[in-house]
Amino acid sequence: MIEEYVYWLVKFYIPVMVANGTPVLVKGTLRIDFGRDFIDKKPLLGSNKTWEGLLVGVSHAFIASSLISIVFDNPFYIIGGFAGFFGLLGDLAGAFLKRRLGIKPGYPLPVIDQLDFVAFSTLFYLLTGVGEFVENPSYIVLTFILILFLHVATNNLAYHMGLKDKRW
Repeated sequence: MIEEYVYWLVKFYIPVMVANGTPVLVKGTLRIDFGRDFIDKKPLLGSNKTWEGLLVGVSHAFIASSLISIVFDNPFYIIGGFAGFFGLLGDLAGAFLKRRLGIKPGYPLPVIDQLDFVAFSTLFYLLTGVGEFVENPSYIVLTFILILFLHVATNNLAYHMGLKDKRW
């Protein structure tokens, strides 16, 4: 069972985790929200959400899913690149919510920060009806728990490496 789960996790969530983790590698300047405010006079997304970060995240998700497709000899697994894009949309939705709540860019909103990208990528897989994904609801739950802990650990690591200026 553990081997099956790891295989499933690699196919479906490694590209998503790569997409979520790589935007921190670039210091983008082109804000996705173009510096505009929402109707509540608060920033739409904030200064940390840039086109450069989105491009890096999506391209790395496709690279990861391409490599997984090659390793597992199945071109279908390129779908992980699209899931990575949806994961980043989830991250943007989380940023939108945080700005509505008055939370500044880079400051935490526990659970949302860790799982927004996972929720949106999971929704993508469920909406596309990927059989192997949909048939494993226990794997989905386990992955949410695993990523919650991994996200906290990797953010702390990025902070200690100087890639992030806050631990969360």
